[in-house]
Amino acid sequence: MHIFTGQVACEGVVIGSSLNVSTEHQQSFAEDNNSAETLSDAIDVSKIQLQKLIDSKKKIEGEILEFQISLLEDSEFLEPIFNRLELNESGPLAWSNILDDLIEEYDTEEDSYFRARAEDLKDLKLRVLHNLNGVGFSEILKIADNQVNSSEQIIITKDLTPSQFIETNWENCSGIVLINNSPNSHVAILAKSRGIPMLTGADIDLNQISSNATVILDCIKGDFIIEPDQETIGRYNNIIAKYRDKKDYEKTLLEKPAITEDGVTIQVQLNMDDLLNSPELPPEHCDGIGLTRTEFIFTRGYLPNEEEQFQYYAKLIQWAKGKPVTFRTMDAGGDKTIPELTPKHEVNPFLGLRGVRLSLANEQVFRTQLRALARASSLGEVKIMIPMVTENFEIQAVRKLLKDEVAKLLDRGIEAKIPQLGMMVEVPIAALQIENFDADFYSIGSNDLIQYLTSASRDNPAVVNLYHAEYPALWKLIAAVASHGNAVGREVSVCGNIAGDTKYTSKLLAAGIRSLSVTATSIAPVKAAVRRARSILN
Repeated sequence: MHIFTGQVACEGVVIGSSLNVSTEHQQSFAEDNNSAETLSDAIDVSKIQLQKLIDSKKKIEGEILEFQISLLEDSEFLEPIFNRLELNESGPLAWSNILDDLIEEYDTEEDSYFRARAEDLKDLKLRVLHNLNGVGFSEILKIADNQVNSSEQIIITKDLTPSQFIETNWENCSGIVLINNSPNSHVAILAKSRGIPMLTGADIDLNQISSNATVILDCIKGDFIIEPDQETIGRYNNIIAKYRDKKDYEKTLLEKPAITEDGVTIQVQLNMDDLLNSPELPPEHCDGIGLTRTEFIFTRGYLPNEEEQFQYYAKLIQWAKGKPVTFRTMDAGGDKTIPELTPKHEVNPFLGLRGVRLSLANEQVFRTQLRALARASSLGEVKIMIPMVTENFEIQAVRKLLKDEVAKLLDRGIEAKIPQLGMMVEVPIAALQIENFDADFYSIGSNDLIQYLTSASRDNPAVVNLYHAEYPALWKLIAAVASHGNAVGREVSVCGNIAGDTKYTSKLLAAGIRSLSVTATSIAPVKAAVRRARSILN
């Protein structure tokens, strides 16, 4: 029996058979093809595959892949690759050499935007190579799958790219162990959205693990156990049974309010990514929508007009059945690029023109969004939230634009309202002087707040030990923002990852937070955690 430890990216416990997907096999390719036409065909096939994945999958999955398509359609990106073919370099080698240089360059960047793009470049490199070689990741999985008899298969591999995750049939696979990848990577986000237990950073020699070995994946403690003895298997059978009982109990709380042991009601709201579809749960399971990421309707190659935006917003308000819906205005920039809007080749995108800064710099586009939101506000309880606020003048500038557009709509006889206007608290200077901001409500975006406080990217494995929520200074800031909100009678919520992480529920309540906005899969466990907690801890 051998026990390895790693970092939990998605919680869960499973006993099954190992499915070792060799990285060497994934990256193998023939170098004897010098044809530009063959490489061009492989690129075209890759575009078709990616577009099919985007069209057939959830928005969160499709959004991650759109950057790759944009590269395959970028002549400036492709030109140096085809130039190398004219020098008699093989297609696979030319493609690999250019991509490897870019990946190395992006991996060593200090800015987290570029490091996140390195993950996409690795994904794209493998996809085109697979198409040049005629064997894709799904075929490699099938080859390994033939050696495995257990229905509970746990993939063990060095890396897993976003598109490989999306192409995997998760009815046959029930867990992931990765040597590399960060618990905050794109793949981790996808694993959480599917509820697939995932462990990253495990120090394992893949050459010493065969497929079809009995393994235990404990994504609560962070352990991966190979060839466990019968006593350990028996113990984990009991752990899994209790874990399933816990999950079954949590499901019974979905339609019940989240009330602490000392009788305080906590709002548990939903984070919403996909405006193209209604949420996959009924509104009775949550207290409304605490965060709607509107930027994703802007990343499909064109800027939606007022009417199109209004229809998306109206559909979500209709789903909510009178419960509040908070729309965050377009949080573009950073790792979310929008053609013809976000700057190209910005030196440091996460510290540059993003969020409200980008919106105010593109006033006509922003006014269109505000008009659509103002019209939607007449249909139900709507709140507007502004991202990346650094100074109070930004809120007031948005407030003025909103009032102007509402007045114009009313003059034209179009029904519209001025909803509450709040701000994301994610820039450290804003959190430190929250009393300077005249917002109607505050929402703490813990993901970016931690990233900026620590100067550590959440998606870079090299600094993942620095990116965490255990810093006392972070909790002092959260408590200070909550205290100010309570003093002035303004709601303070948390909508980052820590809101949905039950190990932080008690700390958030103790800090004065009374509203949490989480993913759909986190609603039940967070409600259970609230019911076990007290609102004030001694």
